[in-house]
Amino acid sequence: MAKKTFISYKYSDAKNTRDRIITALGEDAVYYQGETVGSPDMSGLKTETIKSKLKDMIFPTSVIIVIISQNVDLSKWVDWEINYATNRQSRNGRQSQPNGVIMAIEDHLISSENKYSPNETTRLIKSKSTPYVCSVSSLLNNPSRAIKIADGKKKKKIWF
Repeated sequence: MAKKTFISYKYSDAKNTRDRIITALGEDAVYYQGETVGSPDMSGLKTETIKSKLKDMIFPTSVIIVIISQNVDLSKWVDWEINYATNRQSRNGRQSQPNGVIMAIEDHLISSENKYSPNETTRLIKSKSTPYVCSVSSLLNNPSRAIKIADGKKKKKIWF
Protein backbone atom coordinates (compact mmCIF):
# COMPACT_ATOMS: atom_id res chain seq x y z
CA MET A 1 0.00 0.00 0.00
CA ALA A 2 1.38 3.41 -0.99
CA LYS A 3 1.89 6.08 1.68
CA LYS A 4 1.47 9.81 1.43
CA THR A 5 4.92 11.36 1.34
CA PHE A 6 6.60 14.77 1.53
CA ILE A 7 10.10 15.63 0.31
CA SER A 8 12.20 18.11 2.30
CA TYR A 9 15.23 19.56 0.52
CA LYS A 10 17.38 22.65 -0.08
CA TYR A 11 15.75 24.04 -3.22
CA SER A 12 18.91 25.37 -4.90
CA ASP A 13 20.75 22.07 -4.30
CA ALA A 14 18.15 19.39 -4.82
CA LYS A 15 15.10 20.46 -6.84
CA ASN A 16 16.22 18.18 -9.69
CA THR A 17 16.66 15.30 -7.24
CA ARG A 18 13.13 15.96 -5.94
CA ASP A 19 11.81 15.73 -9.49
CA ARG A 20 13.70 12.47 -10.11
CA ILE A 21 12.23 10.97 -6.91
CA ILE A 22 8.70 11.99 -7.92
CA THR A 23 9.26 10.40 -11.35
CA ALA A 24 10.65 7.23 -9.71
CA LEU A 25 7.49 6.95 -7.61
CA GLY A 26 5.62 6.17 -10.83
CA GLU A 27 1.91 5.60 -10.19
CA ASP A 28 2.47 6.20 -6.47
CA ALA A 29 3.39 9.82 -7.23
CA VAL A 30 -0.31 10.64 -6.77
CA TYR A 31 0.35 10.21 -3.02
CA TYR A 32 3.12 12.84 -3.04
CA GLN A 33 2.01 15.90 -1.05
CA GLY A 34 4.82 18.44 -1.60
CA GLU A 35 5.96 20.98 -4.13
CA THR A 36 6.46 20.10 -7.78
CA VAL A 37 7.77 21.87 -10.87
CA GLY A 38 4.30 23.35 -11.35
CA SER A 39 3.92 24.68 -7.80
CA PRO A 40 3.62 28.43 -7.34
CA ASP A 41 6.69 30.25 -6.05
CA MET A 42 6.28 30.84 -2.30
CA SER A 43 9.50 32.82 -1.77
CA GLY A 44 7.67 36.18 -1.67
CA LEU A 45 5.14 35.07 0.93
CA LYS A 46 5.25 35.87 4.65
CA THR A 47 6.85 33.25 6.90
CA GLU A 48 3.56 32.38 8.62
CA THR A 49 1.81 31.92 5.24
CA ILE A 50 4.57 29.57 4.07
CA LYS A 51 4.36 27.59 7.33
CA SER A 52 0.59 27.27 6.92
CA LYS A 53 0.98 25.94 3.37
CA LEU A 54 3.73 23.51 4.47
CA LYS A 55 1.55 22.26 7.35
CA ASP A 56 -1.24 21.58 4.83
CA MET A 57 1.20 19.51 2.74
CA ILE A 58 2.91 17.64 5.60
CA PHE A 59 -0.01 16.93 7.99
CA PRO A 60 -1.63 14.10 5.96
CA THR A 61 1.68 12.34 5.22
CA SER A 62 3.15 9.19 6.77
CA VAL A 63 6.72 9.51 5.49
CA ILE A 64 9.09 12.43 4.95
CA ILE A 65 12.01 12.04 2.56
CA VAL A 66 14.87 14.38 3.46
CA ILE A 67 17.42 14.89 0.70
CA ILE A 68 20.85 15.38 2.27
CA SER A 69 22.66 17.65 -0.18
CA GLN A 70 25.86 19.70 0.09
CA ASN A 71 24.16 22.81 1.52
CA VAL A 72 21.09 21.34 3.23
CA ASP A 73 22.20 22.92 6.52
CA LEU A 74 21.75 26.36 4.92
CA SER A 75 18.03 25.82 4.29
CA LYS A 76 15.77 27.89 6.50
CA TRP A 77 12.94 25.36 6.02
CA VAL A 78 14.33 21.81 6.17
CA ASP A 79 14.78 21.73 9.97
CA TRP A 80 11.30 23.19 10.48
CA GLU A 81 9.78 20.56 8.13
CA ILE A 82 11.60 17.73 9.94
CA ASN A 83 10.40 18.97 13.33
CA TYR A 84 6.81 19.33 12.14
CA ALA A 85 6.74 15.92 10.42
CA THR A 86 8.31 13.98 13.28
CA ASN A 87 5.99 15.27 15.99
CA ARG A 88 2.36 14.45 16.68
CA GLN A 89 0.18 17.26 15.31
CA SER A 90 -3.47 18.22 15.91
CA ARG A 91 -5.50 20.13 13.33
CA ASN A 92 -9.25 20.60 13.02
CA GLY A 93 -10.01 17.86 15.53
CA ARG A 94 -7.72 15.35 13.80
CA GLN A 95 -4.39 14.07 15.08
CA SER A 96 -1.39 12.94 13.05
CA GLN A 97 1.29 10.49 14.12
CA PRO A 98 5.03 11.18 13.77
CA ASN A 99 6.24 10.43 10.24
CA GLY A 100 8.71 7.77 9.25
CA VAL A 101 11.88 9.35 7.83
CA ILE A 102 14.01 8.51 4.81
CA MET A 103 17.40 10.19 4.91
CA ALA A 104 18.46 10.13 1.24
CA ILE A 105 22.09 11.18 0.91
CA GLU A 106 23.30 12.58 -2.40
CA ASP A 107 25.63 9.96 -3.87
CA HIS A 108 28.61 12.31 -4.24
CA LEU A 109 28.59 12.89 -0.45
CA ILE A 110 29.15 9.19 0.29
CA SER A 111 32.79 8.08 0.43
CA SER A 112 34.24 4.98 -1.18
CA GLU A 113 34.04 3.36 2.29
CA ASN A 114 30.24 3.86 2.13
CA LYS A 115 30.34 6.60 4.79
CA TYR A 116 29.16 10.18 4.93
CA SER A 117 30.04 13.09 7.20
CA PRO A 118 27.16 13.89 9.54
CA ASN A 119 25.95 17.48 9.58
CA GLU A 120 23.45 19.44 11.65
CA THR A 121 20.51 18.19 9.58
CA THR A 122 21.46 14.51 9.86
CA ARG A 123 22.00 14.92 13.61
CA LEU A 124 18.54 16.51 13.95
CA ILE A 125 16.94 13.66 11.99
CA LYS A 126 18.62 11.02 14.15
CA SER A 127 17.56 12.82 17.33
CA LYS A 128 13.91 12.92 16.19
CA SER A 129 13.50 9.51 14.54
CA THR A 130 15.00 6.20 13.54
CA PRO A 131 15.52 6.99 9.87
CA TYR A 132 15.93 4.68 6.93
CA VAL A 133 19.28 5.88 5.56
CA CYS A 134 20.14 5.35 1.90
CA SER A 135 21.80 6.97 -1.07
CA VAL A 136 19.65 8.92 -3.51
CA SER A 137 20.45 6.35 -6.23
CA SER A 138 19.24 3.52 -3.98
CA LEU A 139 16.03 5.45 -3.26
CA LEU A 140 15.50 6.04 -6.98
CA ASN A 141 15.89 2.30 -7.69
CA ASN A 142 13.04 1.31 -5.36
CA PRO A 143 11.25 4.21 -3.65
CA SER A 144 8.24 2.08 -2.65
CA ARG A 145 10.47 -0.27 -0.66
CA ALA A 146 12.22 2.65 1.10
CA ILE A 147 8.88 4.26 1.97
CA LYS A 148 7.54 0.98 3.37
CA ILE A 149 10.67 0.51 5.51
CA ALA A 150 10.60 4.12 6.79
CA ASP A 151 6.91 3.87 7.61
CA GLY A 152 7.66 0.79 9.71
CA LYS A 153 10.45 2.58 11.61
CA LYS A 154 8.29 5.37 13.01
CA LYS A 155 9.30 6.38 16.47
CA LYS A 156 6.60 5.07 18.76
CA LYS A 157 5.64 7.29 21.66
CA ILE A 158 4.34 5.62 24.80
CA TRP A 159 1.69 7.53 26.70
CA PHE A 160 1.01 6.83 30.37
